[in-house]
Amino acid sequence: MAADPEPTLVTPRTFIVATPDEVIFRRLQVDDFFADLDLGPAAGADPSERVASVRFGPEWPGETIDLARRAELRRSGGADGVAATVVDRVTLEAIGQVGCQAPPDADGVVEVRYATNADLRDRGIATEAGGAFVEWLLAQPGVAAVVAECRVDNAASVRVIEKLGFALVEEREDEGGRVLRWEKRA
Repeated sequence: MAADPEPTLVTPRTFIVATPDEVIFRRLQVDDFFADLDLGPAAGADPSERVASVRFGPEWPGETIDLARRAELRRSGGADGVAATVVDRVTLEAIGQVGCQAPPDADGVVEVRYATNADLRDRGIATEAGGAFVEWLLAQPGVAAVVAECRVDNAASVRVIEKLGFALVEEREDEGGRVLRWEKRA
């Protein structure tokens, strides 16, 4: 995934931009803060127009993203995956997170993770931002497939994954219950 290691994507309602280490570390210290993020060329032709003060409210990044683990990996130099913040284009508020914790394996398979702020669920944001991120992943060199996992009783995630065109490839039991594994090929 070396060709474009940090996404800068735009959807109708969101910007999807790389999450700087400082944001991850700051979140572990405070619940509500602002950080300047480069929203990329789609935000403005002039580089000075591209940087915006984004609010990271207490809901961000959603409860399914383990920021403490990501911070530890970043501190140790072990974070080879991608972390991207989903930003609302109107309010400039961080409303979710998409990413993968590791680069593609030897078979070109990479696992995607995503979450949205709880108060914004059931509005299609995970589908919109997740879809853009999955397509970006599939366009990266060395990526042959993207996989996603969710609990069998997580109906919202199942709907998102199905809408994104993933195929169910496995159902298994783990310590937390039944897990579904999905795959989308390039």
